[in-house]
Amino acid sequence: MTKLSRPLTRRWLGRAATAAVGAVALATAVATAAPAASATTTAHASSASHIVKAGGGSFVLRRLGTVNLRALARADARRGHAAATSSSHLKMVPLRTPHAFAHSGKAIHAGPAATSLSNRFVGNIRGEHGFDGITAAINGAANSPDAGGVGDVSPPDQALAVGPSTAGTAIVEYVNDTLNIYSPSGKTLLGAIPGYQIFGLPGSAFLSDPRAYRDPQSGHWFLTQFTSGTTYPNVATQYIAVSQTTSPFGPYTTFAIDTEDLSNTAGGCPCFGDFDQVGMDRSGFFIATNQFSATSFNGSVIYAMSKSALISAAESFGFPPPVVQTYVVPFASDSFAAYHLSPSTVTPGSSAPNTEYFVESNSNLNYGAGLKVYALLHTGLLNSGGRPAMVESFINTESYAFPPNAIQKSGPTPYGCSIGYCMTASLQTDFNAVQEVTYASGRLFAELSTGFNYGTGQNTGVAWFVLGPRPHPSSLNVKRLGQGYVDSSQQLLYPVIGVNAAGNGYLSFAVSSTTRYPSTAYVVFKGRGGPTGPIHLAASGVNPLDDFTCYPPFSTGQCRYGDYSMSTYYNGMIYMASEYVAPQPRDTFSNWATRVWYAPVR
Repeated sequence: MTKLSRPLTRRWLGRAATAAVGAVALATAVATAAPAASATTTAHASSASHIVKAGGGSFVLRRLGTVNLRALARADARRGHAAATSSSHLKMVPLRTPHAFAHSGKAIHAGPAATSLSNRFVGNIRGEHGFDGITAAINGAANSPDAGGVGDVSPPDQALAVGPSTAGTAIVEYVNDTLNIYSPSGKTLLGAIPGYQIFGLPGSAFLSDPRAYRDPQSGHWFLTQFTSGTTYPNVATQYIAVSQTTSPFGPYTTFAIDTEDLSNTAGGCPCFGDFDQVGMDRSGFFIATNQFSATSFNGSVIYAMSKSALISAAESFGFPPPVVQTYVVPFASDSFAAYHLSPSTVTPGSSAPNTEYFVESNSNLNYGAGLKVYALLHTGLLNSGGRPAMVESFINTESYAFPPNAIQKSGPTPYGCSIGYCMTASLQTDFNAVQEVTYASGRLFAELSTGFNYGTGQNTGVAWFVLGPRPHPSSLNVKRLGQGYVDSSQQLLYPVIGVNAAGNGYLSFAVSSTTRYPSTAYVVFKGRGGPTGPIHLAASGVNPLDDFTCYPPFSTGQCRYGDYSMSTYYNGMIYMASEYVAPQPRDTFSNWATRVWYAPVR
């Protein structure tokens, strides 16, 4: 994460209930923008944009080597390893946030009017199918200490990519710290591969925040993760793998970016880029990170490069790696804290612009309103080693707030009891930063977790936004086309919007409550009108999360969860994935699992 002269806050130690937005919700209600006559679906223009004088420079991407996923899976299957049996082999991915988050406990009232559309959960959409993906037990075995691996890792940050292959539709699932490929029936097409093998690292490498993406224009597949330490193999590095062909099984060429930023002594470096997010437009491939040193948060660092040059360098070592342009947005120069500038990806079937968009919510406040949209203009310049200009625009929106931790239904916690903590812990909801941004036919779809008033307390729910950006030669206009909330008596965690080129699809999330174990759910999403109809339960959890991060010394009763769900469109279906607790074998230290499901776009 980008460093600044702000103290580093490690918010996995728990947090009090925070300020909430919205009126008191009806039990299990989906609250969306009021009818078209209301302000929430009337287009509102942004303020005047301005050029961002972002620091940074350029360098040539470092190429590492090649890897074949199918060959790795075959070798791992022959060896076979058991999961960790010692608590010395447990790795928690920390949540790092700016010190700016202050929990005042002050509530704010709803901005736009809201309409209750449902008061109950219902079953799946007709045509929905799903299966359980990677679990803690699978992940622990793949990263087995027997092979020098790090052991159990939590939480299972969720990456997902879907596309064609010689085996039919291929679903690539990638979590902390394992990758697998499935068919739509849930059949394993590959086998679990630890993340460190993908990038040619030893088993002691502790990688985090995986991303997977299939470029609908070229058909190539992209995988990313990063390390955040100061000594090999965990020196702060951003890793990238790009398929040499249109096959998700390999071979891939791997690349690396040094994120230590050693020349930045004012920022307290060596540093590292946290919470890497991948973006892509017609011409460019982008990675946005939050830069942290050991003691401070500095802002955002964006890496931009030619997509075609990156693919060419992956296809053949006869082509040089691309030039990488860096953009540094310091904490001090951004009124929203320069935290989590979430890049956009283009949904299949949509035209792709030569502009890359980044959407940011206000991380300087525990509660607030408004979004900033950054844009890199004329990204075709990257193809010739040029540097696209960065512009920024502000748009007024509904209010949002830092979400409270989520409650889960009480139940058996055998691992917790074995170490003297027979309790059902809460689930961390992280922050009110924008999660994923999807570009579809001239519109941006974005979402974030937010607190809501509910009864005498607070719940975590969803705020969603539809924006209409219009780039100009040296400026950017943005209209707010739609916005609203999904609010419930139950806790809604880690939302993500998946839409087709027409803007139709689903908003999906994890869900829990005092009467529900961690589960997965979704609601129909209709363009600028947003969510409509009831909440559909995709899969019901069978136990509370009983994970090593729920207990000391990792926390005082707040489980690491998430940190993000994922969704993508392919061939008439929206594919979704999120964490839950499945009816699957667990290992000693955790029972987390993932659910992958898909439903037709109506």
